[in-house]
Amino acid sequence: MIKINTKFLLPITFIFIVLSFSCKREMRAISYGKDNCEQCRMTIIDTQFGAGMLTSKGRVLTFDSGECLFRYLKAKGLNENEQYFVTDYSNPGTLINAAESSFLHSDSIQSPMGGNLAAFKTQESAATAQKQFGGELLEWSKLISKK
Repeated sequence: MIKINTKFLLPITFIFIVLSFSCKREMRAISYGKDNCEQCRMTIIDTQFGAGMLTSKGRVLTFDSGECLFRYLKAKGLNENEQYFVTDYSNPGTLINAAESSFLHSDSIQSPMGGNLAAFKTQESAATAQKQFGGELLEWSKLISKK
């Protein structure tokens, strides 16, 4: 029969619970004016742009624009175990799932890296912006496949 010293059981249980909750894997908000872009190393300033990546190990990477995220993915490769986020142009500072987003490429949109690319949560909001700015509507799959 195994004898357990109950004097250590409570502290060990507490540590296990704390570690379980502290290892949450979720994307955090971009700290505008503080975070640097993983791709170009510029400080992320513009709240209408910005992007993020949550790695399979729970590491958060931030980008100053969608185009920097796409450049990073072209260099490092896409990983199905990672999550990708972009800022909703219509709701500055709000990160949305990149794979479910619609994008507008327009010379009238001045993104930080000059790619003229904005992300939208819905296809309808992207189409509305297209009426104002002109340009081409794009989807995630097309953007990640461009060479």
